[in-house]
Amino acid sequence: MTAIVKHVTRKPLETTTATAEQAQARNSRLREQFPARTAERRWPQTAQSSEETLRRLTAPPFLPAANGTRAGRRRGVTKLLHWLSSQPGETWQQRWMATGAEDLRGAAWAELPQRWLNERGPTPSHDREDLASGLLMLICGDVIRPALPWMLTRTHRYLASVMAEVRDPDGFARLHRLAAAGPASSRKDAQIAATRIATLLACKGGRIGDITVGDCVELVDTQRRVHARGGQKKVDFYLRLRAIGIFPEDAPATIRAFGLALGQLSIEELVDRYRIRCQPVRDVIVDYLRERQPSLDFASLDAISRTLAGLFWARIEALAPGIDTLWLPPAVARAWKDDLKVKKRTVVGSDGKSVEVSSPRLNAKDELMRVRAFCLDIAQWAAEEPARWGPWAVPCPISDDEIHKAKERNRRKARMDQRTRERLPVLPILVSTTDRRRREAASLLQAAGDTEPGELIPGTGGALRRAIVPKAAGHLTWAEETSSGRRRNLSYEEEEAFWAFAAIEVLRLTGVRNEELLELTHHSVTQYRLPFTGEVVPLLQIAPSKTDTERLLLVSPELADVLSAIISRLRGPGGMVPLVAAYDVREKVWNPGGGRGGGRAPGAGPPPGQPPPRGRARGR
Repeated sequence: MTAIVKHVTRKPLETTTATAEQAQARNSRLREQFPARTAERRWPQTAQSSEETLRRLTAPPFLPAANGTRAGRRRGVTKLLHWLSSQPGETWQQRWMATGAEDLRGAAWAELPQRWLNERGPTPSHDREDLASGLLMLICGDVIRPALPWMLTRTHRYLASVMAEVRDPDGFARLHRLAAAGPASSRKDAQIAATRIATLLACKGGRIGDITVGDCVELVDTQRRVHARGGQKKVDFYLRLRAIGIFPEDAPATIRAFGLALGQLSIEELVDRYRIRCQPVRDVIVDYLRERQPSLDFASLDAISRTLAGLFWARIEALAPGIDTLWLPPAVARAWKDDLKVKKRTVVGSDGKSVEVSSPRLNAKDELMRVRAFCLDIAQWAAEEPARWGPWAVPCPISDDEIHKAKERNRRKARMDQRTRERLPVLPILVSTTDRRRREAASLLQAAGDTEPGELIPGTGGALRRAIVPKAAGHLTWAEETSSGRRRNLSYEEEEAFWAFAAIEVLRLTGVRNEELLELTHHSVTQYRLPFTGEVVPLLQIAPSKTDTERLLLVSPELADVLSAIISRLRGPGGMVPLVAAYDVREKVWNPGGGRGGGRAPGAGPPPGQPPPRGRARGR
């Protein structure tokens, strides 16, 4: 048999962290699949003459209803075209880039045309307002396309509304309908998203239907450089564009999939994390993992690569520099086994100095079993393919007695039982505390929602007032402590309190594992009708996990209340439970809709189109 152990988080070796180059390479593959549109150098609108441009931008649909706005835009377009005509270039875009206006952040760009106009005669007092209106027309009219970094340094109060009027009324109407179907608290977020989308049209041209996934990624990358804050508001526009169906079906469910935490490492990258110096041994480990890959999920493959490349061969090379064979000298093998039994980590003491602390490695025999399986597999495969595996077939340095686990299993069970005995008496306190916190957080959020900004929140004894946060996301409620002025995100506090309560209650009432808890969905709640009495019995379906066995648990009335509260909280305005795109930290994949992340449970067969796994050697 082969043991598949899921490790707890541990401090990696100095050489175990994937390099930034590897992460960037994985990230680049997805970006190559969804590239951004390249910046055009010439297009019809930017190559028109001054007269044609002025005529087009002062005719429908560029004519607002207000006469004053119409006159200001006409004056602004005329002045900017006059200024740009003095710059070198064949198109308006070339002349705009030649001005150097994008070197000035925010509204400071207007100083350049205003100074040029002042040198040529008296200017009225409303020049700066005219210039801003004229620039808006040149951008929305696709005469010029500023760069994304510069556009993100400016405020755009009217950009989305004007784009909706003159560039793509149908596209923005679809966004408006999507926002209207959502909760009222997210209307401000919808406005921010519309401005982000209008910014893409301003810099890339075209309509909303022409926006690509790569355009959105480029915008988010630029926002990370230009804006230090923003959170969900930075990526909400991508979700809205995906919701109206302008992206291909294989587009990632979230733009966060383009981050550096993307996807599964290749086998070569898994092994190269440890910088093995002996290239032949590195290659045989890679070949071995590739042979085993069809029968393993990624978490197991990652664990085996950590053992073979990191805890085994990287340590062997440290003990015996220059070694180039799997045939280990007895002294080296003994030193490696002794080293494997101990974990070393560096902690900071009370005096501020770093101290190395050693502790027993509880899963040392599991690591030995993986190395033993490696040696025995190669020995067996050498009989089938002697030319390929024969040179690496060596006596296994780990005996049967060294991997006998009866005592370890008893000790592990004793530790688990002791933890249970220690924690069980305080479980009622934990349950009551989380329930009280949930109720208090919900009541405080409700009271704050009914309070006008700047007013004291009832029921807090004057300790909290509703904060005035004009730039906060519309679905968040903020409060301010009257004594210290510290702001508190009451929406976040209520969210955390509810899900802490829900997680603790489901774990307590079902006994499922953490991984099984995270994979529960509303489809997991099912029912069974007894054939004789007709009584309906509620059941909770648990997806296969560590035991690779599906289970059905009887739902008690107390558990039914918790599950009902969770589902009621998740239901959308139409009564549907939305899909959630989540990152599976074990399988290193994005789950497109709340299910398993494409990985297979331990013991699952090979995926379609892949060869069957290699035969397994006995005696492990």
